[in-house]
Amino acid sequence: MKSRMLLGFSGVLLSLALATVCSAETIATFSGALATSDPTQMGRLSRNGIAQDWTGTETFPGEINTGVTYHYELLDIPAAEIALTPYIQITVDSVSANTFFSAYSGSYDPTSDATNWLGDAGSSGNFFGVDPVFFQVIAGSGDLLILVNNTGSGNVGVGDPFTVTVEGFIDTEFDDPPPSTATPEPASLTLLVTGLAGLFAAYRKGKSAR
Repeated sequence: MKSRMLLGFSGVLLSLALATVCSAETIATFSGALATSDPTQMGRLSRNGIAQDWTGTETFPGEINTGVTYHYELLDIPAAEIALTPYIQITVDSVSANTFFSAYSGSYDPTSDATNWLGDAGSSGNFFGVDPVFFQVIAGSGDLLILVNNTGSGNVGVGDPFTVTVEGFIDTEFDDPPPSTATPEPASLTLLVTGLAGLFAAYRKGKSAR
């Protein structure tokens, strides 16, 4: 009976640890750059300096420079791939100050930047030129579309490289990003170590009593 109880307890601890480690899933990674062959639109989103998060802190920032032509590219995440992890974190690694990233649900209309908008990075380029920027959105029922724009007229920003990592979470309880897909929270590690120590002590005690 004692061995069964110990086995059951250890199973619970293992499940807790695994649940913490696996709370995030890397859904996709894209690397590339805008090209002059990419489609164009008139105007672009304004950069308001506010990165979207799951609380919806950022409201639609508005459109600017509607008389200027910009290139864009859409990175498509099928709805089936985010159905179980609708809390999405998008991490952008790019030193360019002339590319900008935003997210849309289902479809994107280049003549209406507000339609289906979920959020955006708020700014361009890595923090301090080193640390990737990230923003968070809650996926809708359709595909998740990540929009990449250049931000300067005359193709400025076209050809600047970027890497986008898309992670999905089942809820908002996870380590501070970016990214944390394989690191358990300290509290979970403490629980696991304490539990295993208790199991070992109980095992030793039971063995000594025989």
